[in-house]
Amino acid sequence: MNGHVHDELPALLGGELPPAVAAAVHAHLAGCDTCRVELAAVAFATGELRSAARLPFAVPAELPPLRLEPPAEETPGSLDLSAGQRIGPAAVVVAATDDGLDPAYRATRQAAFAVAARDGARLVLFDRSPELYLVDPYERARGNGGPRSSLLSQRTAGRAGRPYLADQLAEARRLGLDGAAWVARGHGPDALAAACEILEAERVVLPATLAAPPLVDRVRGHTLAAFRRRVPARISLADLDGTLAEVD
Repeated sequence: MNGHVHDELPALLGGELPPAVAAAVHAHLAGCDTCRVELAAVAFATGELRSAARLPFAVPAELPPLRLEPPAEETPGSLDLSAGQRIGPAAVVVAATDDGLDPAYRATRQAAFAVAARDGARLVLFDRSPELYLVDPYERARGNGGPRSSLLSQRTAGRAGRPYLADQLAEARRLGLDGAAWVARGHGPDALAAACEILEAERVVLPATLAAPPLVDRVRGHTLAAFRRRVPARISLADLDGTLAEVD
């Protein structure tokens, strides 16, 4: 394999790599001290996270609901996916966002605004804020009619207790963009891939920091390699200076 295999180590430990890829990673590890040290660190951190996952990081009842019924007075629009329909014939750009505190995500939103304006595309802000939890805070609601992924308008985002999404959608609207926000069940590449499939997104804009994620994100599989494998859309990385790079 060319270069190091840092991105593949979490999947290797989890038994998620195809046999041929796993064999190549093992062959690389046999001759690479750097990656063997990294493997030991990832294995240790994985054990720590599994221990931490048994702790009550969040009580689902204390979190804003993910599932909302469209308000009766709101006119149904092309962005309503409560019944699973497409959002419309226009192209869709999905942009990762957060609660507004991280400059990397602000740069990502600004880059996505520019792409959506250029392409005449609809914009969907994918909220990654729940990924601050080490475990899925909604895990205990599963199997009991618990919360599902939701597509929120500016109005319903505010009512859902996510004013930062309402503010970001208001900013998009001021730029003349047709936008909505996606609040996902689950974390990482799988949650983003599911959103892209439902939305039939053509492009995803992610922060460039994903190319060199911290150890905790590598342990959880939130790496660029994992996103490339699972997300069925073109990926662009936005740097802090506004530069947008295409990922092959």
